[in-house]
Amino acid sequence: MTSITQALALYDTAGQIERLRFQLRALPAAPAIPHLDSVTAQVHTLAGILTAASDQVNHRLNVSSVDAKKAVVAYSAALVPLGEAMTELGRLQAEVAIFNFTTHPRYHNSPSDLERQHRYVNDIITGCCDAADEALEAAAEELKASAVELAPSPARVQAAAPARTPRAANSAQANPAPATPPPAVAPRTAKSR
Repeated sequence: MTSITQALALYDTAGQIERLRFQLRALPAAPAIPHLDSVTAQVHTLAGILTAASDQVNHRLNVSSVDAKKAVVAYSAALVPLGEAMTELGRLQAEVAIFNFTTHPRYHNSPSDLERQHRYVNDIITGCCDAADEALEAAAEELKASAVELAPSPARVQAAAPARTPRAANSAQANPAPATPPPAVAPRTAKSR
């Protein structure tokens, strides 16, 4: 695999993480409780990203190129915050399920107690979402930074390269002929009438 291929794979994983962050931010804010199906879908998405990143590590361990080793380090470093995000999303999923199927039925006939439980679970949900978003951002940034190292953009490569003088397109441009002075203009003579 070339360094560009390695970098594109890293960018692709970072893009998947960014999409998951967008979906996470799209969950309804407090005091609404997110729908369990939405949270479960995000847990499944993150599980897929984690599995794919782990597979990338295993796949590249057998490749001896320097670029593959850099990709292994990048994916391995991203697995830590991805695991933290999975913990937070799992806790979020559990809290929503417990509220929907245990807490709400238990306090259904006591509005003040239900309101107190509602606030409590909202605080937990908000904390889980914020922590998961932070961990996902760290993972995406790690992958993007490694991708830039593997295949820097042409502008960065050009900035790092020493300045060169542009070559002339042809020898006529390279060695222009000396400019000839304009012909001398003879002074005008007055016409006789």
